[in-house]
Amino acid sequence: MRKQNLNIAVYIDMENVASSDFVLEEVMNSFLSTDEDYNCIFAIKAAYGNQSAAKKALKNQIVEHNFNIIDTPKIGSEKNRADLLLSLDAFETLYLNNPRIDRYCFMTSDADFTVVADKLRKFGKEVWLVCKKSDKDRAILTKSFDNLLFLEDFCPETTPKITSKIERLFVQAVRNMNQSKLPNNVSVANDKMKAIDPSFRITNTEYKTFMKLIKDMEKKGYIKSETLATGENRIIEICV
Repeated sequence: MRKQNLNIAVYIDMENVASSDFVLEEVMNSFLSTDEDYNCIFAIKAAYGNQSAAKKALKNQIVEHNFNIIDTPKIGSEKNRADLLLSLDAFETLYLNNPRIDRYCFMTSDADFTVVADKLRKFGKEVWLVCKKSDKDRAILTKSFDNLLFLEDFCPETTPKITSKIERLFVQAVRNMNQSKLPNNVSVANDKMKAIDPSFRITNTEYKTFMKLIKDMEKKGYIKSETLATGENRIIEICV
């Protein structure tokens, strides 16, 4: 059975999140979390901010992830138009429905975005917010978004200290599995790894077979698995 596509739009208010150090790759991977019946696709990736004052480390990450960068220079000495242009662009996709967006992800702590979030949800869209942990108790944010993520959880100090590329990819993949559906066949983890990195092929790694990777990842404490009498191999617990 062919999987249905789930189209994702990501909008970053660059100046609003510039004070936090975070690994954008980890944030982007978290947006891929969904049931196994869907293929997640980043249909829109856009970042807004005054580029003459943009934080270099943040801009480099945004460029590496192939975001469309919209320069929003200040008007006068204070006002920046990033939040207004971002909101209008997001709502325009709803009006045009091309591309059709299923999940809108905003990276900002600006409460002004609750206006567009409420509008998008009114039309049946799923809306996520990545903000600072200090904002988690703001009722207007918790009531306007379907899911809240926190920048502090994606800072370099809290991301897994894993040097191996395949281990890092595996950890990212299993974190995006729906734990309420465990136990689940190990092939789900394989699918998630390919969703994050379409170039991933187990035969091109030192493991050669996916079961060898599963056994090694279990030995390192990332998961717990079981083998049924039928020969089916399932992940029964995610430990990262």
